Amino acid sequence: MSNEICEIKSEKANNSKDGNLICETGIGFSQRDKNVKQEEDKGFLEFRVIKNDGTSENLKLLTDLKNIISKQLPKMPKEYIVRLVFDRKHESMVIIKSMIFLYNLS
Repeated sequence: MSNEICEIKSEKANNSKDGNLICETGIGFSQRDKNVKQEEDKGFLEFRVIKNDGTSENLKLLTDLKNIISKQLPKMPKEYIVRLVFDRKHESMVIIKSMIFLYNLS
């Protein structure tokens, strides 16, 4: 982890019950989470579960998902990615930012 994230004030370190750094407890991510929540409240971010139900919108999102996975995992066979993503029983959670596909949580 970067030093910037793990840097803490000595008073906060002294108040820690178990001696963990703030970055180890997850407290360091609270501001980032607040920003994401604000973007979601404003309508910039959307969390959506998609599956292959035959609708053109979901098929487009699934195609984008397939492309992202194949770029991020170049050694994974393309046929396997297609079979997994387009399986009618498989559901994927995606994050969409103003209709720009960002991330997949399969």
